[in-house]
Amino acid sequence: MNTFAKAGVAVAMAALSASAAAEISGNVALATDYMFRGVSQTDNQMALQGGFDWAHESGFYIGAWASNVDSNFFSGTSTDPQLEADLYLGYAGEVGEFGYDLGVIRYSYPGYDDANTTEVYLTGSYSFFSAGVYYSNELNFVGVSESAWYIDLGAEYEVAEGVTVAAHVGFSDGDAYDSVASGGLGSDYMDYSIGVSTEMAGVGLDLTYVGTNNDGEDIFGGVADDRVVFTVSKSF
Repeated sequence: MNTFAKAGVAVAMAALSASAAAEISGNVALATDYMFRGVSQTDNQMALQGGFDWAHESGFYIGAWASNVDSNFFSGTSTDPQLEADLYLGYAGEVGEFGYDLGVIRYSYPGYDDANTTEVYLTGSYSFFSAGVYYSNELNFVGVSESAWYIDLGAEYEVAEGVTVAAHVGFSDGDAYDSVASGGLGSDYMDYSIGVSTEMAGVGLDLTYVGTNNDGEDIFGGVADDRVVFTVSKSF
């Protein structure tokens, strides 16, 4: 995230947090890999991540999140970027037992602006299930200046007190995944995950199996191979 965006978030949070109806929270995590839509962003290496969120009781929220990344995934021979810094804002609410969330997220890569990407999203949840649709006019973080859709389907269930099992499947499609001849990646693909999480002494523990289908591996190579990711996290 650039300096201007950082300053903007800081000023907005400082001003808005003065309201008793607002809440600020933070999180930090250490993971054996940073997997995003089934693809390692750290070239199969560890990731240190963290962020802050400001949420108003009306449903409006704004937040920032960051993680180290591997430069080779984005630019091949460049030494940048080494960092992903995201800024997002949106509105979340409920209608009966149905939850919804509408927002926009900006993925920024300091030192390599060509990868910066903006997505809008709409997600919904009901009982144990969730679904989301994400759209970007230019999917620059995979090196393609074409539009793309991402559809996310998930389920989460507490199987025992304090122990939750979560499963997910995602579909990446759109012009960005059309034939290489037309400027795309050559194929759409699917990613999936299943994992278990719990908390001990106030620390979150998560073990998740993550992978993609053959099309994902054909597009991204070894960084899209199936793997198990372990994450330790803390919220405050």
